[in-house]
Amino acid sequence: MATRIKPKSEQIWALYKGDEFIADGTPAEIARKTGKSFDTLMFMTRPSYVNRFVSNKKYKTKGRLEMVELEDD
Repeated sequence: MATRIKPKSEQIWALYKGDEFIADGTPAEIARKTGKSFDTLMFMTRPSYVNRFVSNKKYKTKGRLEMVELEDD
């Protein structure tokens, strides 16, 4: 039987600001916990969000928000 790949909206993520842990869960759960919009959190999972900050040093030192995918067990 083939394994079904979960869409990003069903995967478990953790939200960090720099090294500080903010929340974890699905993007919808994190949105409820933090007050951030679901769309904003989903955008943070895209490579284009990360690429905006690669060359801009001021964002590296201020600690930007980052969504990190957690492994399924």
